[in-house]
Amino acid sequence: MSEVRLPLRVCILLSAAVLIGTCRSSDDRSIIGGGPCGTMAGDANRNAPIVCVDDSSRLLKVSHETIVAHHVAASDKKPVVVQWFTKSGGGDLQIDIRPGCVTDLKCDGRGHCKAKTMPVDKETRCKYDVWITGGEHDRLDPDVVVVPCC
Repeated sequence: MSEVRLPLRVCILLSAAVLIGTCRSSDDRSIIGGGPCGTMAGDANRNAPIVCVDDSSRLLKVSHETIVAHHVAASDKKPVVVQWFTKSGGGDLQIDIRPGCVTDLKCDGRGHCKAKTMPVDKETRCKYDVWITGGEHDRLDPDVVVVPCC
């Protein structure tokens, strides 16, 4: 009887190891391929917006052209993190945003930028420039809109 259980246990342990090895948390999405922007969908969730930058041609495109974010997250009242990812998952993505909407803007040089929203009393709109350093891409000037939350 124990001879049958041993192969079964080994099979279960191997299956668990494969499953654990192939799973990843949502925080890992910036590392894999084009991150969350491989399909260019973006995410308009006001508590965790993602802007996708299509860098597949000379003319950059963003999804969403205007991103709206809460000034604090509904769940924990901390500033919302706005993230930008290139579709390719690479490139030296750069963002230059007008004052009043975000702070702590950081770009990693590998197709990802992020910033935290600032406190606002009313809807605040900020234009920003997005480009790829050293590339053949033209600059874009979409908007970030920060709105009071909760």
